[in-house]
Amino acid sequence: MTIKSSARLSDRTWMLTFDDDISVMIIIGTKFTVFCDTHLGPDSIKEIHQFLSLISHPDHFFIFNSHSDWDHIWGNCAFPGMIIAGHITCRERMKERGTFDLFRQMTKIRGHVNIKLPNLTFDSGLILEEDDIEFSYAPGHTIDSSVCLDRKDNILYVSDLVEDPIPYIDYDRIDIYIRTLESLLRSSADIMVSAHSGIITRDLIRSNIEYLRKVSRGQQIDTASLGAYEKVHKANLNTLIIFRYEKLVREKFGDSYSFDRFWSDIPDPEETDSETTEEYLKILIHKIQPE
Repeated sequence: MTIKSSARLSDRTWMLTFDDDISVMIIIGTKFTVFCDTHLGPDSIKEIHQFLSLISHPDHFFIFNSHSDWDHIWGNCAFPGMIIAGHITCRERMKERGTFDLFRQMTKIRGHVNIKLPNLTFDSGLILEEDDIEFSYAPGHTIDSSVCLDRKDNILYVSDLVEDPIPYIDYDRIDIYIRTLESLLRSSADIMVSAHSGIITRDLIRSNIEYLRKVSRGQQIDTASLGAYEKVHKANLNTLIIFRYEKLVREKFGDSYSFDRFWSDIPDPEETDSETTEEYLKILIHKIQPE
């Protein structure tokens, strides 16, 4: 896995894009060199260190996890003893599903990966005053999503909250997701960076909001215009169904609920139609027994 491009967004902030089209953002602060997400493992981080070797930067690293999805956090383990920050729910979600995702996506790891949780958590936000960097809770794509604002240069890292042409929905509160995206529209940021779509525009945010509104209302989506992202739309509809049934299972089993047990039995949401998913889950919730 190699860095295929680097974009200098300001005197101190860079967007590095790997050859799987996933981007991370690096801010060269006064006290810390801040990593916004850590990609797919230690080998990815080695690539970033090689890039940084050509730039004057603090040797103290501060790691920000925008959320706990596997393609954003596997490089955490390359930073022993360093601060890894994320929202409270980021640590909780990573603890619950980190190992499950690691085994399920094993073919995508870069280097030897072990799950390393955030060791600094925040609720509504966190500010690095000396570096003029602010982290804010921004749920939507996932329950644990957060953003990073380079306040000095007005650059906002939105991670997976915005994607071209449509976002992945991995949180059942679409109303909250829409409110978060509306807050991005009001942001003073001059540049916004998406982890999967690079530098984005407010028009794309508006388009993502419109898509989410249609999904929440059950309106028809023109999937022909989505290209390869037609599968993403299918996954979104199925994920919302799955969350509905998962809530029932969590309520039924309480502390004995097993994330691994429930999700390991779920068909691939990108490959299954909604009717099949619904029928499968109706049967599954009656078959599942507490461990």
